[in-house]
Amino acid sequence: MRSSASKKKKSKTRRSVSRSPFVLALFALILVVAAWSLYPAARVQYQEERNKARLEAELDGLKERNAELRAQVDRLKTPEGVEEIARQDLGLVKEGENLYVVMDSEAESVTVPVDSEPRSDNSTWMRVLDAVFGFEG
Repeated sequence: MRSSASKKKKSKTRRSVSRSPFVLALFALILVVAAWSLYPAARVQYQEERNKARLEAELDGLKERNAELRAQVDRLKTPEGVEEIARQDLGLVKEGENLYVVMDSEAESVTVPVDSEPRSDNSTWMRVLDAVFGFEG
């Protein structure tokens, strides 16, 4: 009796081993199909999240700039602020004062390029995801 029981046990083991590559291949195929069908939705989701983050950063910058401009407007509403602008921008002087302008004949004006969009510190992982999901922001 033992020999027939051990033969049955060996045959079951062989069947499960022989099915293992088939099961692995089936599992791999299911993973590929799932990834292929979910990729478009994941791509849209990723792009929207990145756009949202970019727009939130831009909004924060605009809020900061707005606060600076409000402070400047409040300062300019004072007599000292008006006088400062009149002296600096318009070259006006008070009665009895003399204005002297010293100019360097050899000096060239230098313009510094300003980034209109703040740059974020993108990690390597973020760049890889951008490439995978086709984000160009």
